[in-house]
Parts: sequence; C-alpha cells; structure tokens
Amino acid sequence: TVFGPGYPTTTGAYQLNYANTSSGTDIAITKYDTTGTQRLFSTYLGGFFDELPHSMIVNSLNELFVFGTTGSSDFPTTLNSYQPYFNGGTAFSPSGIGVSFPQGTDIFVTRISADGGDLLASTFIGGSGNDGLNINTELKYNYADEVRGEIDIDNQNNVYISTCTNSSDFPAFGSVQNNIGGDQDGCIIKLDNQLSSIIWSTYLGGSRADAIYSLAISETGDLYVTGGTTSLNFPTTPGA
Repeated sequence: TVFGPGYPTTTGAYQLNYANTSSGTDIAITKYDTTGTQRLFSTYLGGFFDELPHSMIVNSLNELFVFGTTGSSDFPTTLNSYQPYFNGGTAFSPSGIGVSFPQGTDIFVTRISADGGDLLASTFIGGSGNDGLNINTELKYNYADEVRGEIDIDNQNNVYISTCTNSSDFPAFGSVQNNIGGDQDGCIIKLDNQLSSIIWSTYLGGSRADAIYSLAISETGDLYVTGGTTSLNFPTTPGA
C-alpha cells in the first residue's frame, strides 16, 4: 500500500501513475529478480478512493493474482469479468490504518501478466453491504486484522478467496451455506482462472459475527480455513 505519488514504477508496467484523488492509498506491486537487486516491473493498482491488498499468488504461468478490498467504483476491471461494476456499501473508516471508504467496499481480484504490463482479468465481488473487510470490533485484536483473508490456486488453476462479508445478498450458491448467518460472516469463493464466473461460493458463520483469516488447499483438493467467531451456533461437526 502506498499513500501518494512518487512510488518507482517501470516503463511498460500496467499503471504508471497514482490514481487516488483523495490523498489516500493505492496498491503498489514490485517484482524483483532472485537476487533482489534488479527491479523487473513495478506498477500501481487502484482507483480514485482507497485500496488495500490482502494476499497474492502466482499461477503455473507466473501470472500474478492479487486479492484485496477497494472503495473505488473506477477500480480497473475487465469486460468479461464476473462483476465489472462496484456495489459498495456503507461508509466506513477503520481506525489506525490510514484509510477511509466513503462509498463502502467490495472485494477485488486481479490477474496481471507475468511481465507486469497487462491486466488480463479483474473483477469486483460483493453485495450491497461492505465486503472484504473484517469490520467487527470483537474480532479485531492485532494491527490490520481488518484486512486478513487469502487467495490460493489449485492444480487446475481455479482461484479461491477467503475473507468476510456484511452483505445479505452476497453471491453465495452451490455451497454449504447460501444465506448469511449474522451481521458478518466469513465467505469462501471459488472462481475460474479467467475471473469470469464463480464456480461456487459460500457463507460460513453463525448468528453473530464471524471472520475468515486464512485458507489452504490440501493435496487432495480439500479446503482448510481458519478465523474467528463470536457465534455460539457456528457450524461444527460431530467428533470435533
């Protein structure tokens, strides 16, 4: 995350200029060689309000996938993406991390070419509430707990996102929990590699606040998520 212009970008990178018009934050992405002495590419990523990156990973083609939160309706998306438009939410300013979201937040997922020059795919994901941020004070203990969450890729190059949502109309379907349980739930989304369709998506939570902080994929393709809950009826299994 950068708080102004002047970050060193490289010729041919996707976004050379700081886009935030409110003196807030854009994302900065820099790739170095294996020695750490040569900058291979460096780019901004963002719109006119604040963005926060949460996690990133490369696929088998060395293309970079970045997952995070945006408050910008002009955050760069691609034509055939799952959700090219911003849904936003309610105004929110997390304390202590230097950002503000006057139009609420959506999740973003962005795929960048291996050389950093092209936006191959980029999408919003979100409903009418705030998405992608853990905004529940009972589940915030450490610095930047608001922006936990993770992106991972399986061996078929499908993309998985784990994070939080406050939207009762979040796109959840084909899954174990299609309806929100409380004011805030964890959520898990499986997308195709082109970011053009959701394969399945689920809430995970009980009747109070829940948050997912991290995700991992096993060798057999099972998903493991970890997080926090304040829900006495969070779904558990016999023998746990």
